[in-house]
Amino acid sequence: MTRQLSARLTRYAVALFILFVSAATPGRDGSRPGEWGVRVVHAAPTTITVTTTQDELDGDTSSFENLIDNPGGAGISLREAITAANAMPPGPRLFIHFAIPDTDPGYETGSTIWRIQPGPSALPPLTRGNVSIDGTTQPGASLVSHPVILLDGTNVYEGDRGLNGLTITSAGNVIRGIALILFWDAGVLIEGADASNNVVTGCAIGVLAPDGNSQPNYHGVDIRHGARNNLIGGSTAADRNIISGNDYAGVRIDGSTTMSNTVAGNWIGVDADGTRALSNAYYGIVVSGGAQHNVIGENNVISGNTYGIMVMGANNNRIIGNVIGLAPDGSSPIGNREGGVFLVDGASRNVVGGEAETERNIISGNGYGVFVGQYYVASPPIARLNHIKGNYIGVDASGILPRGNVRQGLFLTEFAESNIIGGDDRRAGNVVAYNGSSGITIEGAANRIASNLIGAGADDATPLGNQRHGALIIGDGNIVGPSNTFAFNQLSGLLIRGDHTFVHENAIHHNARSGICVQGDGSTIVSNTVSLNQGMDIPWDDFDAQRDDCSLIGGIVLTGTLQTLIRSNTIRDNAAPGVIISSGERNRVSSNSITTNADSGIVLLNGANRGIPAPTILAVEQTEVRGVACRNCRVEVFADPNGQGREFLGAVDASSDDGTFSFAFSGSALATLQITATSTDADGNTSAFAVGIGVPAPPPVYTLHLPLVVR
Repeated sequence: MTRQLSARLTRYAVALFILFVSAATPGRDGSRPGEWGVRVVHAAPTTITVTTTQDELDGDTSSFENLIDNPGGAGISLREAITAANAMPPGPRLFIHFAIPDTDPGYETGSTIWRIQPGPSALPPLTRGNVSIDGTTQPGASLVSHPVILLDGTNVYEGDRGLNGLTITSAGNVIRGIALILFWDAGVLIEGADASNNVVTGCAIGVLAPDGNSQPNYHGVDIRHGARNNLIGGSTAADRNIISGNDYAGVRIDGSTTMSNTVAGNWIGVDADGTRALSNAYYGIVVSGGAQHNVIGENNVISGNTYGIMVMGANNNRIIGNVIGLAPDGSSPIGNREGGVFLVDGASRNVVGGEAETERNIISGNGYGVFVGQYYVASPPIARLNHIKGNYIGVDASGILPRGNVRQGLFLTEFAESNIIGGDDRRAGNVVAYNGSSGITIEGAANRIASNLIGAGADDATPLGNQRHGALIIGDGNIVGPSNTFAFNQLSGLLIRGDHTFVHENAIHHNARSGICVQGDGSTIVSNTVSLNQGMDIPWDDFDAQRDDCSLIGGIVLTGTLQTLIRSNTIRDNAAPGVIISSGERNRVSSNSITTNADSGIVLLNGANRGIPAPTILAVEQTEVRGVACRNCRVEVFADPNGQGREFLGAVDASSDDGTFSFAFSGSALATLQITATSTDADGNTSAFAVGIGVPAPPPVYTLHLPLVVR
């Protein structure tokens, strides 16, 4: 009786009194027309307080007011509060608070936890909408760092919508400061087209507070069947959810009409301190079933899982501003075992990263960094038009300390086409460094790599070479450039096995073996700077580079290729020949600047380019060179200090009769250089450089002084 009397006094303390004029006929109380009357109208309560951990349903749940008046049993249970909220008509926000005494049998003294164990049926879904369930209102919650209201699903084995902790099927609800563990399905389920603009914040899902051990749900949070515009997390530390230790996924977003949801500011796969892995058994986050326009980020830490983020057959999603594979400090490795980000089985038009610094993902310390293409489905749709930009892949948050992924930084399978790595804006470039295999491997067709730093740190100077090639291009029709840097990689900067690769306007330097090695046909290599590659003919880390990769070493190496064009490049200061062509034919080397490379400028081996001979220079005068080449061949003329081709002076066609040629040049600066030349026949076979002949010094100039005769 005391509790009921207190509730009534509280209610009437906030009553609203309205005076009205009544012109009605006499009533049963004897009032007459025209007399003043008084009606007392009180506001229905919008807050109810849970006072017991018992899972009972014996109060009057037709409204908050009636439940307060007639709570029944041990007090007001969470089940009763949700049921009463659902019975309330649409209107102002309703609040479910907590004030459970520490004498309650569900209170655990050593842990500062009030354990609520629903069962056997799951708690009712939130169907009214605009309801807040706030565990931080429990007295004592502010004294500890973990949620003190714990929902334990051990006893739940019945439920129309699954065996979930909290189920939301309406709009505008907020779940704050609740721990949810051991539910057979999801800790939190957000389901259906009406489930929009809900927020889950400050919760621990799959984690037993405060000891931080795993107590798994199947999914931590499951968003599905058309739910949209929901937020998991937030922008402050208080908003952070710890979603770890679950049996399948930390967060699942599923279904083609499930869209525009945001997962931000959470720690997924690590403990509450952020110092150790507490893995979700499969996925940190999985986006599947065609879910679209969802945003993963900013400021999630997604580490310690088997797969960090898996996007399966889902389009137009964004992954921005996350730490994936490292601790919250952006440096300590807590890798996702198989990989950081997966865009697979037809996933298309997704964006990973961005041009703004706040959109940059740090994807390091994982198995793969980013994986695009076929994974689960044997013959999936093509993953296309994904854009991976502005990320740090294989380094820490500073961009200059090594935190490599175990395998490739980026791996695009044969089922990945027309994707972009980087972009035309320099800010879109990725740092791809210190990864355990090649920085980038592309097996698919028509992908593009632009503006990335591959093997160098974010300062474009710190050596952080990938442990094999900067990029391995296996598929056909890919574009490499412009504005990539391939540097300090342990094998070649670029190994090209696919056909018709277009490589343009890149800087390729200080790689341990070759700058570029080409094994495919029909590639175009134009306007690159290939310099200072070391020509180290040794295996790295017991890896037999001679057996498995490009077997020759040079600035640019072609092995068995057809119709490769090498044009307008600067190829200098390599510790091996500038260009080596071994076997193959119709490979054209034209209009380049090739100088100060070890041994030779151009070397042909094993009958390459049909064994076309170099021109013979017969005479060099101050302004003219004469010689003989193959008939009808194009003769390109160069000047160089050591018989290579630093200065391209121009070209002339050799005679169709006898192969003679004559080329006029000018410039007194050439006096200290040698003139040399190459021949290219009508099929595009280019020779080595001719033996150079120095430009003769200009003849002496004599001044004749005649006597002045005056008449």
